[in-house]
Formats: sequence, structure tokens, C-alpha cells
Amino acid sequence: MHDKSRSIFCKVFIKSSGYWNFLRRYDIFSPEAYIQCFLFRIKRKTGTMEVIYYMRNYYPLTAAQKMHHNWILDYGTQQVSGVSVVASVQAELDFGLLKKCIQMETERSGCTRVRFTKPDKEGNVKQYIEKQDPRDIELKDLSGMESLAKADELMQQWAYETFDGDDIPMCEFTMLKLPEGYNGFFVHMDHRLIDSCGLVVMIGDLFQLYTYYKYGTAYPQELADFETVLKKDLAKAGNEKRFAKDKKFWDDQLDALGEPLYSDIQGPSVLEEARKRHGNPKLRSSDIEMKDLFVAVKDYYLEPGPTKNLIDFCMNHQLSMTNLLLLGIRTYLSKVNNGQEDITIQNFISRRSTHDEWTSGGSRTIMFPCRTVITPETDFLSAAYEIQNMQNRIYMHSNYDPAFIMDEMRKRYNTPEHTGYESCYLTYQPMTVKVENEMLGTIRQHAKWFATVPKVNVIIGKAYGTAYVAMNSKSIGADLVYAWDNAEIGMMDASLAAKIMYADADAATIGEKAAEYAALQSSVDQAAARGYVDTIINPEDTRKYVAAAFEMLFDKREVRADKKHGTV
Repeated sequence: MHDKSRSIFCKVFIKSSGYWNFLRRYDIFSPEAYIQCFLFRIKRKTGTMEVIYYMRNYYPLTAAQKMHHNWILDYGTQQVSGVSVVASVQAELDFGLLKKCIQMETERSGCTRVRFTKPDKEGNVKQYIEKQDPRDIELKDLSGMESLAKADELMQQWAYETFDGDDIPMCEFTMLKLPEGYNGFFVHMDHRLIDSCGLVVMIGDLFQLYTYYKYGTAYPQELADFETVLKKDLAKAGNEKRFAKDKKFWDDQLDALGEPLYSDIQGPSVLEEARKRHGNPKLRSSDIEMKDLFVAVKDYYLEPGPTKNLIDFCMNHQLSMTNLLLLGIRTYLSKVNNGQEDITIQNFISRRSTHDEWTSGGSRTIMFPCRTVITPETDFLSAAYEIQNMQNRIYMHSNYDPAFIMDEMRKRYNTPEHTGYESCYLTYQPMTVKVENEMLGTIRQHAKWFATVPKVNVIIGKAYGTAYVAMNSKSIGADLVYAWDNAEIGMMDASLAAKIMYADADAATIGEKAAEYAALQSSVDQAAARGYVDTIINPEDTRKYVAAAFEMLFDKREVRADKKHGTV
């Protein structure tokens, strides 16, 4: 239902200008968005006033945005919701052109122009997208500093700066001259606008613009419209059936396992201290640090040999690096907490499975509790697959707002305010910030990874003989194979096989033998039992399983041997 008072106001305000019918035709007064109309410009020659307007749509925050917004509210500072990157190349740059390209990128990436309103009476904040960002781009010369490390220390301090206020820009670009001949830019953004995946794509797009204008390389492909993708996300969140299904999944976890149990990297003493503070010897959650928010960053590097071993292990056992890391962390937490079997780790999920989701920017990464109960008798691989299965299930319900999960636990278990069940948060991001242009070389500070394409196969009908083998079967390297419950997989069609084996039999016998052959040789159940199929799925669940598969295989890496000869 339209807001009547707002509609009447706009009708009186602009009817004489001829815009009312236009607005009414496109139904802009929708419940999920409202519009501000601006009146300005006085014609110099005639002295008459002309109506110039633009439509400003206001939207609620997505679940991913709410996650960061709630952190800001809980901790009382925007510092907990910032993301910053320095992108530089060891080459001379035309900073005039770079400034032009940054300004163009803010036009191409709508998320950079997002603003947030002042909270309403209920404390709700809405977002809108400014049409333009006319701000100048500052150039800072840090080339006189003694080292890149010192420059990084300075930029680390920039990253701690906050965006404080309503209806203000939440994105800042700064062009840089750095020591050792490096030049580039520093971008600092609110995490509600973009996540690391979106930032990598945006930076790559920006440098593609630069090389296009500087060297005549190919013009970058158009990015997906941020506002369009935002509307789709909000529509998904508003789907009552989807919401009910997601809520049931998370409620079922609590029904089956009960209240989680906190585990700390320092051992059980942290939980014991929390129990004393709250006067509850049976408390299962612990206090969250709310004051000391300074983040100390320390880099660790694996040597090539161990890195290759890890990658090979994941590839050989069809595991993602994320899930292997989750297993390592939970194993450590279990050991330092007297063999605790019930362990929960917060893990980030990128939620980017389509081209539009990848290229639209925005903050899509969301954090969910990965809870597993694993006994000491469980072997390593079984434990890894248990985590992986849990992560795949979580991904299929990742449109849910994780705040609802905590709200449900507080309701069920009377969890004290500012306490939680997790001490560790994992975000694994193998994507590199890299200039994909040989004229500029590689972006510093980020490792170069060599990725191959994940291979996921869905069998929806009949898959027979060598055609099945050749078309991305497990035998030739498919990472995951799903099959609909009505699929047929085997050497040949059952009726044809029966006719060959029982050529002299009557039609009834051939029909009977064909049924037996289909059950024993061609059924999807038998294919799964033989290892040809990983999971039998319902057709309506196909998209969810494929999306989950690519999420799991997002960090797939394959190290190939160097060629022993050239190609000439």
C-alpha cells in the first residue's frame, strides 16, 4: 500500500511540471523504497523557476550489512567495520590519468557512492546511492620515507580512521607515491559497502581502465549494477518460504545439539573466569572484548614445499583449503580445552556464485557459526569431511540473517549480553589484488596464485558409455558429481542390454531382464554406491548444490609441472 500522505505531497508539488503521471506510471512510491524530489535551478535569462528532480531510493540494510552495522553499535565505533587496501606497481604512473580513472570507477561501482541515513525512532538505518561523487582525489608523496615497511605502518594508521556521521561518503581514495619506485593508490571503505572479493574486482577494473587509456588495451567489461543486485538480495530476504526453511535449519541444529560451549585459544580458564564474573557455574558462553579494539597484524609465510603439499592434499581428497583450516583450528581448540568435542568457529562465506554477484561490489560476505561435535576416535579425513558437509549445508542457508541465530540462542538459553560461544573467526581469502597487465607488472604485497577451473557435473538424465566418461566424469577429474534422483548411469540403456544378452527371449522376459539390469547396473543408487556420484539431489535443489560446490571449490588450486620443451 502506498504512503498516502507522501503521494499527495508529491502530487501537489510537481503536478504542474508534468512529472506526476511519470512517477505514478512507474510506481515509484513502493513500500520498499521512497523518493526525495529536489527543486532547484533558476533560469538566468527568463528568471523563471524550472523543476529539476532526481529520484533517490532508500533501502533497508541487507543481512551482510546488518552484521557489520551491529558490530558498530555493539562496539560504539565504526572502526570495527573498515576495509583498506594499498594497490601499487613498481612503475611510473600518470597521476592525472589515474585520478580520472578513479573518478570513473566511482561511477561504475555504485557501492562506492552508498550513504547511510540517520537512525529513525526504531533505530533503523537505511541506505541510498548518490548519483555522483564530485570529490577531488588527493595525491600524497611518501617516496621519501625510508622503506615500504614504514609507509605501510603509516597507512595502517589511516586504516584505523573512522567514517563518523550520517549521510556522508564512506569511501576514500588517495593516490600515492611510495618508496622504492612504487606508485598507486590507497582505498579506505566502510565494510558495509564492500567486502574483500568485491574490492579485488573493483581494483582490477580500475587498473583496466588505466591501461585502456594509457596503452590502448581492451576496455573492461561492464560491471553489474549494484542497485539491481541489492534489490534482488532484499527480495530473497523477504521470501517467507525461504526464510522459514532457513530458520528451520538453524533451529534444528540447536534442537539436535543443544546450547553450544565456548572454547578459547588460551584454554578453559577463560570460560571459568566468565562463570565467576556472572555468578553462574554452568555458563556456556564467555564475554566478548568490547574495549581493546586495536588489531595487531602479523604475517606468516609458508615455504613453497609445504604450500604445495597442502594444495595437493586438498585436491587429492576433494577438500577446500578453508575447511582444512577450520579442522586445524578446531583441533587446536579441542586439545587446549581438555579434549572438548563440541567446538564452534565463526567462518565467513563469500556468497558470490553468479556473474552479477561477483561484479556488483557490495558487502556480501557473511559470517555463520560452524559447529561440529567430533569425538577423539574420528580419523582425520572423516573429521574434515564432516566440517565440509556442515559448511555446504550452511551455504545453502546463507541468506539467513546470522543475528537471528544469536537471538534464538539468547531466547532459549538466557545468554548474557555481550557474550558469545566462539573465540576464533576465520576468513580465508586466496584471491590476489593483481594488475592483469604486463605493462604494469604485479601488485606488491600479494602472492600470485595459479588457479584452474573447478569442475562440477550434474547428471539430469541418461549418461551411458564412453559419452558419460568423457563428459566430465569422476574418472577424468570432475571435482563433484551430482545426479538427479531419476538419472540413469551405466554402460548402455537397460532395454538394449537385455536384447543383446537375451536375444532369443520373448518380449515379457526381455522386459523383466531390462528392469533387473536397470536396478543393478543403471540406477543412480548403484552409481553412487560405486563412487560415480557424490550426492543424489532433488531437481529443485540443483542451484543450491551447484552454488555450494563452487563456494567450496572457490580456493581450488592445481600445481602443474613445468614444460620440458617450448612450443616453437
